[in-house]
Amino acid sequence: MSEMIICNELLANLYQSAITVTPQLFQQTVLEHLDRVIGFDRAWWGIMSREEAGFELHSSYRYELPAEFEEHWQAIKEDDSLAHDAHTQPRTTIHFNEKGLHSTPGLAELNTGHDLRHALCTSVFLADRKSFLFISLFRSGTNARSFTPEEIKLKQLLTPHLYSCWRTNLLSEIERTRGSNKTSDSASAFVDRQGMIVYADSSFGEMLVKEWPSWKGRRLPDQLLAMMEVAQTPASKRYPNLYIEQHQAGGLSRLDIRLPAPMDRLSNREREVARGFAKAHSYKEIALETNLSPATVRHYLRIIYEKLGINDKAELVRIVDRYDSYISADKLLATSAKSNTARDFDFLGEVAF
Repeated sequence: MSEMIICNELLANLYQSAITVTPQLFQQTVLEHLDRVIGFDRAWWGIMSREEAGFELHSSYRYELPAEFEEHWQAIKEDDSLAHDAHTQPRTTIHFNEKGLHSTPGLAELNTGHDLRHALCTSVFLADRKSFLFISLFRSGTNARSFTPEEIKLKQLLTPHLYSCWRTNLLSEIERTRGSNKTSDSASAFVDRQGMIVYADSSFGEMLVKEWPSWKGRRLPDQLLAMMEVAQTPASKRYPNLYIEQHQAGGLSRLDIRLPAPMDRLSNREREVARGFAKAHSYKEIALETNLSPATVRHYLRIIYEKLGINDKAELVRIVDRYDSYISADKLLATSAKSNTARDFDFLGEVAF
């Protein structure tokens, strides 16, 4: 099979993955495709920026690299000449052999500790011209062979497509959830570790202002940042005017927000009982499903009616059905459809190569 056919098949797989794979699995899927044509055993995909205090990591996806690698990098990052070259030479695939990966004391310590022998790194500046996407491929172990000129060239040629597919993947996820419930008051966004919006649904900002009227700009409100810092994803929190869920999305966090629903007033167990009753299950059936006694189920039902401010089953069914319509099969919240004139928050932008 010729090199051209292999490359065309790879590109077809990459773009197909961009619109079919969730952001949680997208980078893994893409790197597995890439491994078949270049060959590597570890990779690091993320977003960095160069600040006055040094390199700042905004997003991180590790492929076959342990968490200790990232922790170690944080300790020696000012000695990382590979990151420096990626920052100063965007859109250029940089090849570091074993000597290059030991060119500074910190870099030597990092790569010796993880037995990394060869690296290919390419970066792309994002639309803000400050932060940059990087994709680094590694070969490790004593028998690791050097990357060939052909492999370096191929990585160079593929990088614009990798960036485009990554951006398309985020946009496609927003579109999927946007169309899954056209009546819900909800929105979604992808944000980095610093709380900066990478891509957001067109009404995301409008909904944040309902809770934080003075909020504006790209960085999330401080109160929301505090939630992200202390919580391990997935996490959820209810504010007076918003309900927010956080999920991991391939090195970024996905935030799904919506207006509070009556069912949010109930505990998890109360919601179980309410759903059973809304499905016309008997007290005995609900008791078996929830590991409660029938008398306890009756007690829960009285509390549910009181919390929801209702007094008949038809109203309970309506409330439960409406609440469940917010939630997709994978427990992510749906986002609403917007008018054709609404514009999403796009901080990725179209990058010229």
